[in-house]
Amino acid sequence: MKLKKIIAAIAAAAVAVSTMAVNAFAAEEYQAVLGFADTAWAAQDWEAATTVTGDGQYTIESTLVAGAVDFGVFVVDITGMYAANPNATAVLDKVEVDGAEISFDAAGIQYGDIEEKGNYRIEIYNQYGLTKDNPPVNQATPVSTSIKVTFTVSGLGGGAAEAAPEATTEAPATGNAPIAAMAVVMALAGTAAVVSKKK
Repeated sequence: MKLKKIIAAIAAAAVAVSTMAVNAFAAEEYQAVLGFADTAWAAQDWEAATTVTGDGQYTIESTLVAGAVDFGVFVVDITGMYAANPNATAVLDKVEVDGAEISFDAAGIQYGDIEEKGNYRIEIYNQYGLTKDNPPVNQATPVSTSIKVTFTVSGLGGGAAEAAPEATTEAPATGNAPIAAMAVVMALAGTAAVVSKKK
Protein backbone atom coordinates (compact mmCIF):
# COMPACT_ATOMS: atom_id res chain seq x y z
CA MET A 1 0.00 0.00 0.00
CA LYS A 2 2.89 2.29 0.87
CA LEU A 3 4.47 1.62 -2.55
CA LYS A 4 1.25 2.62 -4.32
CA LYS A 5 1.16 5.92 -2.42
CA ILE A 6 4.76 6.69 -3.35
CA ILE A 7 4.10 5.93 -7.04
CA ALA A 8 0.99 8.09 -7.00
CA ALA A 9 2.92 10.95 -5.40
CA ILE A 10 5.66 10.72 -8.04
CA ALA A 11 3.10 10.74 -10.85
CA ALA A 12 1.36 13.78 -9.35
CA ALA A 13 4.69 15.58 -9.05
CA ALA A 14 5.48 14.84 -12.69
CA VAL A 15 2.16 16.35 -13.80
CA ALA A 16 2.75 19.43 -11.63
CA VAL A 17 6.26 19.93 -13.02
CA SER A 18 5.00 19.58 -16.60
CA THR A 19 2.23 22.10 -15.97
CA MET A 20 4.62 24.61 -14.41
CA ALA A 21 7.03 24.20 -17.31
CA VAL A 22 4.29 24.85 -19.85
CA ASN A 23 3.03 27.90 -17.97
CA ALA A 24 6.53 29.30 -17.47
CA PHE A 25 7.37 29.19 -21.16
CA ALA A 26 3.93 29.87 -22.66
CA ALA A 27 4.04 32.70 -25.19
CA GLU A 28 2.02 35.82 -24.53
CA GLU A 29 -0.79 36.39 -27.00
CA TYR A 30 -2.46 39.60 -28.09
CA GLN A 31 -5.29 40.33 -30.50
CA ALA A 32 -4.38 42.75 -33.28
CA VAL A 33 -7.69 44.25 -34.39
CA LEU A 34 -8.44 46.37 -37.43
CA GLY A 35 -10.34 49.60 -36.93
CA PHE A 36 -11.75 50.99 -40.17
CA ALA A 37 -14.51 53.34 -41.28
CA ASP A 38 -14.87 55.64 -44.24
CA THR A 39 -15.57 59.31 -43.57
CA ALA A 40 -19.33 58.78 -43.84
CA TRP A 41 -19.20 55.71 -41.56
CA ALA A 42 -21.03 53.76 -44.25
CA ALA A 43 -18.42 51.01 -44.59
CA GLN A 44 -16.86 49.77 -41.34
CA ASP A 45 -14.97 46.90 -39.77
CA TRP A 46 -13.92 46.73 -36.11
CA GLU A 47 -13.60 42.96 -35.85
CA ALA A 48 -11.09 41.65 -38.43
CA ALA A 49 -8.15 40.44 -36.37
CA THR A 50 -5.17 38.16 -36.01
CA THR A 51 -3.43 36.73 -32.95
CA VAL A 52 0.05 38.05 -32.21
CA THR A 53 2.05 35.24 -30.63
CA GLY A 54 5.59 36.61 -30.76
CA ASP A 55 8.01 38.59 -32.88
CA GLY A 56 7.42 38.45 -36.63
CA GLN A 57 5.17 39.57 -39.46
CA TYR A 58 1.37 39.49 -39.32
CA THR A 59 -1.47 40.33 -41.72
CA ILE A 60 -5.08 41.38 -41.24
CA GLU A 61 -7.47 41.39 -44.19
CA SER A 62 -11.04 42.67 -44.36
CA THR A 63 -13.73 42.37 -47.01
CA LEU A 64 -16.37 44.07 -44.84
CA VAL A 65 -14.98 47.44 -45.92
CA ALA A 66 -15.93 46.86 -49.55
CA GLY A 67 -17.67 49.93 -50.91
CA ALA A 68 -15.78 52.43 -48.76
CA VAL A 69 -15.28 55.64 -50.70
CA ASP A 70 -12.25 56.73 -48.67
CA PHE A 71 -10.43 56.30 -45.34
CA GLY A 72 -11.97 57.99 -42.32
CA VAL A 73 -10.43 55.85 -39.59
CA PHE A 74 -7.78 53.30 -40.51
CA VAL A 75 -5.85 51.83 -37.57
CA VAL A 76 -4.64 48.57 -36.05
CA ASP A 77 -4.83 48.12 -32.27
CA ILE A 78 -2.79 45.37 -30.62
CA THR A 79 -4.92 44.99 -27.52
CA GLY A 80 -3.05 45.21 -24.23
CA MET A 81 0.42 44.91 -25.73
CA TYR A 82 1.66 48.33 -24.63
CA ALA A 83 0.47 47.85 -21.05
CA ALA A 84 2.14 44.45 -20.74
CA ASN A 85 5.23 45.14 -22.88
CA PRO A 86 5.90 48.89 -23.21
CA ASN A 87 9.16 48.19 -25.04
CA ALA A 88 7.49 46.06 -27.73
CA THR A 89 6.82 47.75 -31.07
CA ALA A 90 4.98 47.18 -34.33
CA VAL A 91 5.89 48.73 -37.68
CA LEU A 92 3.68 48.98 -40.75
CA ASP A 93 5.13 47.05 -43.70
CA LYS A 94 2.46 47.16 -46.35
CA VAL A 95 -1.06 48.35 -47.14
CA GLU A 96 -3.03 46.70 -49.94
CA VAL A 97 -6.34 47.83 -51.40
CA ASP A 98 -8.21 45.46 -53.69
CA GLY A 99 -5.12 43.27 -53.93
CA ALA A 100 -2.75 46.05 -54.99
CA GLU A 101 -0.14 47.64 -52.74
CA ILE A 102 -0.53 51.37 -52.15
CA SER A 103 2.22 53.76 -51.09
CA PHE A 104 2.46 55.49 -47.72
CA ASP A 105 4.84 57.87 -45.98
CA ALA A 106 6.51 55.67 -43.36
CA ALA A 107 7.63 58.70 -41.36
CA GLY A 108 4.03 59.87 -41.00
CA ILE A 109 2.58 56.67 -39.54
CA GLN A 110 1.86 57.09 -35.83
CA TYR A 111 2.65 54.39 -33.27
CA GLY A 112 2.19 53.69 -29.59
CA ASP A 113 -0.40 53.96 -26.83
CA ILE A 114 -2.08 56.80 -28.66
CA GLU A 115 -5.40 56.58 -26.81
CA GLU A 116 -3.73 55.76 -23.45
CA LYS A 117 -5.70 52.53 -23.08
CA GLY A 118 -2.72 50.18 -22.92
CA ASN A 119 -3.11 49.15 -26.55
CA TYR A 120 -0.36 49.52 -29.13
CA ARG A 121 -1.81 51.39 -32.10
CA ILE A 122 -0.64 51.66 -35.68
CA GLU A 123 -2.41 54.77 -36.95
CA ILE A 124 -2.43 54.79 -40.74
CA TYR A 125 -5.02 57.54 -40.95
CA ASN A 126 -7.55 58.95 -38.50
CA GLN A 127 -9.76 61.92 -39.30
CA TYR A 128 -9.92 62.58 -35.54
CA GLY A 129 -6.31 61.75 -34.74
CA LEU A 130 -2.66 62.67 -35.14
CA THR A 131 -2.64 61.99 -38.88
CA LYS A 132 -5.61 64.22 -39.69
CA ASP A 133 -3.64 67.25 -40.91
CA ASN A 134 -0.82 65.37 -42.62
CA PRO A 135 -2.11 62.03 -43.95
CA PRO A 136 0.71 59.52 -44.58
CA VAL A 137 -1.52 57.70 -47.06
CA ASN A 138 -3.93 58.86 -49.76
CA GLN A 139 -7.06 58.97 -47.64
CA ALA A 140 -9.26 59.45 -50.72
CA THR A 141 -8.56 55.87 -51.83
CA PRO A 142 -11.80 53.93 -52.50
CA VAL A 143 -12.14 50.24 -51.60
CA SER A 144 -13.98 47.94 -54.01
CA THR A 145 -13.35 44.53 -52.43
CA SER A 146 -10.85 44.48 -49.57
CA ILE A 147 -8.03 46.02 -47.61
CA LYS A 148 -5.03 44.18 -46.20
CA VAL A 149 -2.51 45.44 -43.63
CA THR A 150 0.86 43.78 -42.97
CA PHE A 151 3.02 44.74 -40.01
CA THR A 152 6.00 43.43 -38.04
CA VAL A 153 6.07 43.04 -34.26
CA SER A 154 9.33 43.20 -32.29
CA GLY A 155 10.27 43.03 -28.63
CA LEU A 156 8.02 40.16 -27.54
CA GLY A 157 10.40 37.31 -28.31
CA GLY A 158 9.13 33.92 -29.34
CA GLY A 159 9.45 34.41 -33.09
CA ALA A 160 6.10 32.73 -33.70
CA ALA A 161 4.56 34.96 -36.36
CA GLU A 162 2.37 33.84 -39.20
CA ALA A 163 4.02 32.25 -42.18
CA ALA A 164 1.10 33.20 -44.43
CA PRO A 165 -1.40 36.07 -44.68
CA GLU A 166 -4.12 34.04 -42.98
CA ALA A 167 -4.49 34.60 -39.25
CA THR A 168 -3.18 31.80 -37.08
CA THR A 169 -4.88 30.51 -33.96
CA GLU A 170 -2.28 27.89 -33.16
CA ALA A 171 -0.05 28.44 -30.14
CA PRO A 172 3.63 28.57 -31.08
CA ALA A 173 6.17 25.95 -30.18
CA THR A 174 7.87 27.16 -27.01
CA GLY A 175 10.23 24.35 -26.10
CA ASN A 176 7.78 22.88 -23.59
CA ALA A 177 7.88 19.39 -25.05
CA PRO A 178 11.48 18.61 -24.02
CA ILE A 179 10.84 19.92 -20.50
CA ALA A 180 7.64 17.93 -20.12
CA ALA A 181 9.40 14.86 -21.48
CA MET A 182 12.20 15.33 -18.97
CA ALA A 183 9.67 15.50 -16.14
CA VAL A 184 8.09 12.26 -17.32
CA VAL A 185 11.47 10.56 -17.60
CA MET A 186 12.36 11.71 -14.08
CA ALA A 187 9.05 10.41 -12.77
CA LEU A 188 9.58 7.02 -14.45
CA ALA A 189 13.12 6.84 -13.12
CA GLY A 190 11.87 7.57 -9.62
CA THR A 191 9.20 4.93 -9.93
CA ALA A 192 11.72 2.39 -11.16
CA ALA A 193 14.02 3.18 -8.26
CA VAL A 194 11.23 2.75 -5.74
CA VAL A 195 10.11 -0.55 -7.26
CA SER A 196 13.70 -1.78 -7.41
CA LYS A 197 14.27 -0.89 -3.75
CA LYS A 198 11.02 -2.57 -2.75
CA LYS A 199 12.12 -5.78 -4.46
